[in-house]
Amino acid sequence: MIHFSHLIFDLDGTLVNSKLGLHNALNYVLDAMSLDLDSEAVIDQLIGPPIQDGLKHILNFDEKQSQLAMKLFREYYSERGMYEAEVYPGILELLQELDGQGRKLYVATSKKNEFMKRVLRHFELDRYLVDAEGAGSGEKHTKAELITRVMDRNQIFPSQEVVMVGDTKFDIVGGKANEISTIAVAYGFGNNEELKSLNPDYFVEEAEDLFDLLA
Repeated sequence: MIHFSHLIFDLDGTLVNSKLGLHNALNYVLDAMSLDLDSEAVIDQLIGPPIQDGLKHILNFDEKQSQLAMKLFREYYSERGMYEAEVYPGILELLQELDGQGRKLYVATSKKNEFMKRVLRHFELDRYLVDAEGAGSGEKHTKAELITRVMDRNQIFPSQEVVMVGDTKFDIVGGKANEISTIAVAYGFGNNEELKSLNPDYFVEEAEDLFDLLA
């Protein structure tokens, strides 16, 4: 067990398996735009970075297509998609245990603030969190910048006792940029070889393994 005083978690792919809702939202976009693309082949790449970046760069949408796709995506996701998810096994128990020990828990996610708050509330994750930071409307921030916002607002100073936990390269790079410890998780949507190449301080295979490492 490692004692971290402050723990910052990514949301999608780390606390919550949101793939089904995001996949359904992507299919809704492709159907509405009459595009014959294999959503299964690209969905994992769209989870992690801001969705508008993924649509533009991974699907090679131009600006007009990207704007329409974002409108359609949010149309489905806001009504149904965000609830088509599940908390990973053991995560609620982990957060409850850490909170009970007096650890300070936070979320930093590229998910839009409005959606982040609704997801955290719906899955009752918010009860364990001190603070959470998502993406603002019309704003684009790196994960490093989102982590910095959480740290600045809560007067958290860079330290090995502060850790970023996430499933993509953005989480590990963002944690290192803020000079804090990092934990990469293999069960999310990132590329595990890529994650390992970034030399996170810790690497865990399953969500349940986080409990053994942290609690």
